Amino acid sequence: MRARLDRLEIRFVGMWAGLLAIGLYGATALAQTAAPAVPPVKVRLSDFGPVTNPAAIQATFKAATEALSKTGGLLFLSPSESESLNPENAYQHSFRIPEPPAPAKNWGAGPGFTIVEVGKSGTTIKVPQMSGLNFERTLRMDSNDSLGHWTTDHLLKLDNKLIHGSNSYLDWITEPTAKGKDARFYVATIRGIRPGQFLNAHGGPYYEGGVDRLFVKSVGYDPVKKSHYFVADATIDHVTRAWIQNKNNVGLLWLNQICNTDEQTYDVMLKRKQYAAGDTYMFFAWYDYMSDIHSAAGDENGTLYGGYVHSLLNNFRAKVQAANWTTNTLTFKDGKNPDTLSNSRPLINLNSNKWVTGGKVWIVPAESYWETAMNHGLYTWQGTNYPTGVNTKGLAMGGLIRGDKDCPWDDSIIGRFFTVTEPTEAIQHPLFRWFSSSEATHAQLYRWFEITGLKVNADGTKDITIRRLWWGAKDAGSPSLYRMENYTWDGHERPLPYAIAPGAFVNDVSKAVPSDGYKTQSILGVTPHPDAGKAFDFAEGDEVEQAIGPDPFKPIPFKIWMWDRVPGAFPSPVMDIANHGVQRYAVMQVRGGPANRDDLVKTKEQKPAWENGIILETSAEVGFNCKADFTKAAILFQQPYHEQPVTWYYGFASNQLPKETTLTVSRESGEVRFSNGARFEGSVTASGLSADGVPARNLRGKNVPVKAGATSLAVVFAIPEADADYAVFVEQNWLGNRSVVKKEATGFTVQFEKPAADGAQVDWMIVR
Repeated sequence: MRARLDRLEIRFVGMWAGLLAIGLYGATALAQTAAPAVPPVKVRLSDFGPVTNPAAIQATFKAATEALSKTGGLLFLSPSESESLNPENAYQHSFRIPEPPAPAKNWGAGPGFTIVEVGKSGTTIKVPQMSGLNFERTLRMDSNDSLGHWTTDHLLKLDNKLIHGSNSYLDWITEPTAKGKDARFYVATIRGIRPGQFLNAHGGPYYEGGVDRLFVKSVGYDPVKKSHYFVADATIDHVTRAWIQNKNNVGLLWLNQICNTDEQTYDVMLKRKQYAAGDTYMFFAWYDYMSDIHSAAGDENGTLYGGYVHSLLNNFRAKVQAANWTTNTLTFKDGKNPDTLSNSRPLINLNSNKWVTGGKVWIVPAESYWETAMNHGLYTWQGTNYPTGVNTKGLAMGGLIRGDKDCPWDDSIIGRFFTVTEPTEAIQHPLFRWFSSSEATHAQLYRWFEITGLKVNADGTKDITIRRLWWGAKDAGSPSLYRMENYTWDGHERPLPYAIAPGAFVNDVSKAVPSDGYKTQSILGVTPHPDAGKAFDFAEGDEVEQAIGPDPFKPIPFKIWMWDRVPGAFPSPVMDIANHGVQRYAVMQVRGGPANRDDLVKTKEQKPAWENGIILETSAEVGFNCKADFTKAAILFQQPYHEQPVTWYYGFASNQLPKETTLTVSRESGEVRFSNGARFEGSVTASGLSADGVPARNLRGKNVPVKAGATSLAVVFAIPEADADYAVFVEQNWLGNRSVVKKEATGFTVQFEKPAADGAQVDWMIVR
């Protein structure tokens, strides 16, 4: 251990001059006081006295802190010294001139020293309590010098390679497991489980019933139960639906702040002054800028928070050399993209001679794959629909995959992997030129779903279920396809080509993933699978790929969840956006995909980029509150391509689709249309009434005078109608019959049976 400490000290010796500059000594106040003596390059606790026993270590440490508190410095502690002391570095103090209680004329931090503990679990650096640890760099190259080609020169780099050993698993066992040696734990999915793993096994159900801290001895496949399992020694009994779990956080940076004293802080402060051009990404940001920011032919601009999500397609491919089911390993050659390997995705055998492809399949969708109440009969096929429900295993995701009579399926396909080979269901290759060209090296790339069950129907057709992931492994009736036209329902049958391929889950990539200084081996750890040792097993020369995740929970670039428990007076928003400068184009701009729905046929899914623009899925006092003047409109529908309806649902009933009423405005005439009746609590003002497609331009005349003795009246419209196709209603204030004898676009004529009396008047109204 002393040799280890010596090596650590040697590393620090090379940094010594730099450490003096970056403030490990906390000498911020030395400009106001006499300069301390330069501490020795090597400072061990033994330099200050004996360290032969705990009492001696304590006494020597006290002497060391008293000395270093006057000079600053660096103190190394060995593992045994650290264990005896477990010190808190609170030896740096402030000074005031003059001393209290007089008002200070000058003040600052006195000398501080840094403690480097070499402990059993790693190295800990304890910095002075006031000045902390500072890194400073000045980039001031000679005028005839320059950084090289597109370099990345950060002040501090943290390189964290996670290749093997961490875990992320949370699911339940599918049948009871009794305590004892070599117990078999049958699991909903084997992906993410490997030999040598530490797993927490609860007695159950769920997190209840105590917990076993298991060592996974091995993994296996039960051909009778058609289920994977792992083997471990159990000290308690475990019931069905007991959780098996272990998740490790092996992050890049941990910041821990505990505040028991009043202060104002920036937990993470990034402040940049931008005087020159350069595309910039920032996190928490105060951005002072003076240049135009946007560099020539660049597109990033100044970005305070950038979230870019990219679905990678450059998956691992290779040829098999051999599979060894004694050691559960597979050796390969000609491996491509080994850096993308992981221990939770399956290895698919691409040898098409080992694929099952006979016959066709029909795939019926569920209205929703996660909401169990969605059963409106939208996708009924042959008198049946297939909604999502709940069974003894939990959520049973809906839909149907049915093979025709020509599909040569039997129980041997359970545990293999299913995909639809219809070309429109192949995965879309990247469209942007700056994405890696290696991602598009293969002509076809498909999504492979593990088969979990088979049912043979009386008419010879066969149904299969697949495994999907929705808060844990779930049996599902069908996958989510790219295109609706590839699904089947009554009146729309779409038989599809398919493939069922053998494969196995990878569970150990520690030898195959490359990194600097490590000599890789072409060996993968794999789980036993139903075809292990049989004709459909991996064999020399078979091409294989580690499939991409077929059913991703797509990343959420920005998430805010709150657990406030106490009300307050201040109206705090979740996002506070204010513009105190010149006009900006928009508060939020949502883009992506075609704007004209006529162009949807050109896209992969033939769907808009967004199913919903904004969803309000919570009650609020006001859904949308406009509290200012809007110089053009509070809500603007531009309708550049098609009329944009406003739609209301009504008439909700169990297992029935709601009815709907829409409001639309004509793009040509501006005419407002309701698809259902309208009721107004107050008065209605209108310039005309029409029951057909032609708008009326006149409504009525009231108290229209008629000359005494007149037997007719010609009414002239203020605005001519489009034609004479309208109805006229007339009422007069003297007794007698009347008749409309002429209708024209410009007006109409009324003839009276009896001449008009003195003070005669007529009221009229027209409706188109």
